Amino acid sequence: MGYSREVIGVVLGGGKGTNMEPLTPHLEKSLIRLLGKPLIYYPIKNLVQLGLKRMYVISRNPQRISNELGRYFEGVSLESIGQGGDDLNSALKMVKEVSGKGTTLISFGDVVLPQEAYELALNSHVNSGKAITVLMTPLSDLQGYFEVEVVDGVVINKVSTHKSGYAWTGILVTERDFLNSLYELDGDINGALRLFRGNVNVALWSGWFVDVSYPWDLLSAIKYLLSDLSEARVSKDADISPKAMVEGPVVIDAGAKVDHGAIIRGPVYIGNDVYVGNNAIIRNNTSLEEGAVIGADAEITESLIGRKATVGRGSFIGSSIIGDESTIEPGVVTLNVLPTGVEVSHLSPVIIKGKQLAKLGAIVGPGTRIGANSVIYPGSIVEANKYIQPLSILK
Repeated sequence: MGYSREVIGVVLGGGKGTNMEPLTPHLEKSLIRLLGKPLIYYPIKNLVQLGLKRMYVISRNPQRISNELGRYFEGVSLESIGQGGDDLNSALKMVKEVSGKGTTLISFGDVVLPQEAYELALNSHVNSGKAITVLMTPLSDLQGYFEVEVVDGVVINKVSTHKSGYAWTGILVTERDFLNSLYELDGDINGALRLFRGNVNVALWSGWFVDVSYPWDLLSAIKYLLSDLSEARVSKDADISPKAMVEGPVVIDAGAKVDHGAIIRGPVYIGNDVYVGNNAIIRNNTSLEEGAVIGADAEITESLIGRKATVGRGSFIGSSIIGDESTIEPGVVTLNVLPTGVEVSHLSPVIIKGKQLAKLGAIVGPGTRIGANSVIYPGSIVEANKYIQPLSILK
């Protein structure tokens, strides 16, 4: 898709991602892998598909971002630069430094949206003739989100209570004058919006939208990303036993091995060099990341199994996230049906659940080992690099 004016893409790589613990002790949130790609890959891919040729990523660790993304976007000018601080204002202030004379499309690096949302935002902006376009979406529960309020102007505020309304999707389309004001106000977006009152366009997106703020949001992102699959895509370099069963839309990457009697029921992603053992069952909305090992007779459903993680023989992992290089010994069971009205607690005593969840299994940090035949209660969070004795009950 081409535009008569120059359009530059800017992706905000995000801060430390402390709400994502225990998954991020040594890794930025934007680099957590889903379906074999870092989280930040998905907004950049959407900008590329819009036809943008110049893009920037503003992040705390630009060199690492560059190393991770360089192989995916050949032929595109993609530069990663550092931001002055960890907050949103610091990142927004930096946008002026990389923007051109034309239009700039800004996207959060931890928001997952389909391509159509980006097209809507940019087309609405071009047609409006306004200085800035804010893309928003209706939500029944805004707690933890940025709310867009349109009353005598437009303001964007973080919501700490349960209420319905319109959430900011993390996408802005702006002209140079607005970015100049944003810079002069040290990234204060509401201050800049007040200056441009009457010159702000609001576009409404009614499709799916995932703001990855907490670990369980990754499971929603996997579900929606896999919803785009319509057929099986199996690498010629994958080893699929003729006695295995593969049903529905799946992606199986090079080097993966699916052994005798295994059942793969899509939508499912199986990454490079993953091993799925005899009679194992891999069911809907599951992502097995590079080098993961699934033992014989294990069952995985609606879960993210991290890179080089192992799930032992006969285990059941449901609605769970198993961190990179963790080991789930044989016979471990994750219970995943939450009691009605339960709140999910983080490692701190603060309640951070922003919406009602029907199912949530375990969130297991990287490098952790869960002993054989343990039972993990719904919503349990296990810190990174822990050892849990066999036959334990985790509540």
